[in-house]
Amino acid sequence: MAILPQRYPMLMVDRIESLEPGVAATGIKCVTANEPHFQGHFPGHPVMPGVLIVEAFAQVAGIMLRTQPVPHAVTSNDSAPQHGRLGYIASIQKIRFRKQVVPGDALRIEVRSTKAFGPLHSVRAEAFVGTELVADGELVVGS
Repeated sequence: MAILPQRYPMLMVDRIESLEPGVAATGIKCVTANEPHFQGHFPGHPVMPGVLIVEAFAQVAGIMLRTQPVPHAVTSNDSAPQHGRLGYIASIQKIRFRKQVVPGDALRIEVRSTKAFGPLHSVRAEAFVGTELVADGELVVGS
């Protein structure tokens, strides 16, 4: 929460398990039955909306990018989180949803930067429940 601007109910990262600033990150989202979207998606058969999985991809990518060293930083702490700027999704490409994510699942989100162009970064993202790939694709995110 010290790095991301999102708050409940839009905060999609419960913890970060590994972080290589600017390169890769792994985050966990514990999917619980009391999340508000499950009231209508779907009554009697709750499924995490795909758009929220994509949001989790972007948030883990945001943590990865906001913790990278700042080029030509003016301060002495050039690896400090880059606060005050909102990250955003610029493009969503080749997203595939392979299995439903339901309450009780621990969604492991793995992201890796593949290319940087100015303030935009191309990111490869994968989501797993256990060892099973449940979603994957590519995003372009701004930091």
